Amino acid sequence: MKRSLLSRFILLALGVLAVLAGCSAGSGGRFAAHDTTVEYYRVFDIRTAAAPQAVATAATEGIVRNVKDVVVATPPGVEATALPGHFRMADPASAASATPTCEGAAWTAKAAPHVRGSDNMNMVACLFPYRDGYHLDMYAIFTKPEGGWLSWPRQVGGMMMGTPEKFTENTMLDIVRAIRTSTRAQVSLVEAKPNLPGTPWLEGGDVPLGTQASKP
Repeated sequence: MKRSLLSRFILLALGVLAVLAGCSAGSGGRFAAHDTTVEYYRVFDIRTAAAPQAVATAATEGIVRNVKDVVVATPPGVEATALPGHFRMADPASAASATPTCEGAAWTAKAAPHVRGSDNMNMVACLFPYRDGYHLDMYAIFTKPEGGWLSWPRQVGGMMMGTPEKFTENTMLDIVRAIRTSTRAQVSLVEAKPNLPGTPWLEGGDVPLGTQASKP
């Protein structure tokens, strides 16, 4: 009896996949598989009297909660400026990576994590000291497959295993949370793309909140 039910379930699943494949083939571009580029951009203002080394250490602790293979740098001799610095986007027409550069930053972190549901993810974070504290600029870009007959299974997998968007958001927020908790800084959002509702960086700074670690 159990074998019969299993066989029926397998046949039903194969039938659903066949229908989806048929819809994909017969409905033109509406169900066609394609890759979508996703960009995340966050700038936070961090008001604290903590030394750059202390803030940089906290930022590193925050990013490694989610990303293990990250390259961190703390350039020597960086001085605070009157106004906060800002990372510079690369020329998209160049053959080089389109991720930003962090000239003038006291701490930088770069990573290319392998995250389920995404391809070619790159992340950059830059900490710029200025007269009243620091600006933390963060950027991430990745592509993800959409459409096609695997669209529905990908959605189910995302609900169960997490999405690259959730991974990116958690990683960025964990950096801010670690800095805020360690240095008792006052943190406010300056810019965000896509929109970041509420104040999630004020929550859960004492524990890692990343729900989907990058693959080794």
